Formats: sequence, C-alpha cells, structure tokens
Amino acid sequence: MKKIVLSALAIATLTIGVSCKNEAKTEKETTATKTEKVEAKKEEKKTTAKAANGVPSFDSKEVQEYVNAYEAYLNEYKEAAEKKDMSAFAALGQKGQELATKAQEINGNISAEDAKRLGEYMTEKAKLIQEYSSKMMN
Repeated sequence: MKKIVLSALAIATLTIGVSCKNEAKTEKETTATKTEKVEAKKEEKKTTAKAANGVPSFDSKEVQEYVNAYEAYLNEYKEAAEKKDMSAFAALGQKGQELATKAQEINGNISAEDAKRLGEYMTEKAKLIQEYSSKMMN
C-alpha cells in the first residue's frame, strides 16, 4: 500500500513539475498531437463511465479481481458493522489477511496509471471502513 501511495505521489509530482513549465505553445499543432488529445479524451470518458458504480476499472486483470474481491469484503464488513456482529468480524479478519497478501502480490506488477487509480480507490474505501468501524463501536 505504501508503494502504491508513493508511486501515485511521485507521478503527481512529476506531472505538476512538467505542467508548470512556462513554455511557449506553437501556433500550429501537428495532426498527430490533435489525434492523441482526442483519443485521451475518449479514454477519460470511458474510464469515468466504468467508474460510475464506484468501482474503477483497471488494465490489469489481477488488480481488477483484487478490487472486486475488496468490494465484496467491504459489503460484508458493512453488514457486520450495522448488525454489530462480532462473530462476523472474526471471520472477516481472515478475509482481510488474504486481501492484504493479494495486495502485496499485485503491488510489484502494477502500471503507474493503475497504481494511481488503486491508491485513490483505497483511500476512499479506507474512509468507509473507518465509518463502519465507528458504527460498530457506537
């Protein structure tokens, strides 16, 4: 998880550093550049559409499987928290360990783009886990 966050921060830093340069733009862009921009916009729209249900899509099949499994885990966690079912939490402990092991496995074989999306996704879901845990304690 730390590697993912650090990778995402490194990418963001590089992007900001490159985009902040005050280079003069040329009057004419090449056709290739225009085509790349159009394709990038199409890809961005596609990614946004796939993420509409709250689960982003990933290029890597393994990362997508991990995220899908994590979503199922979160649903079970939410149910256990709402019911304040301590035995269900005990069973979720094992699933959480399995997911942590899987995260370590995929961490080394992830693209920068997937790492960024996964980092954002995990940050969002960590907030949900915290909310669910507070429900359990109250």
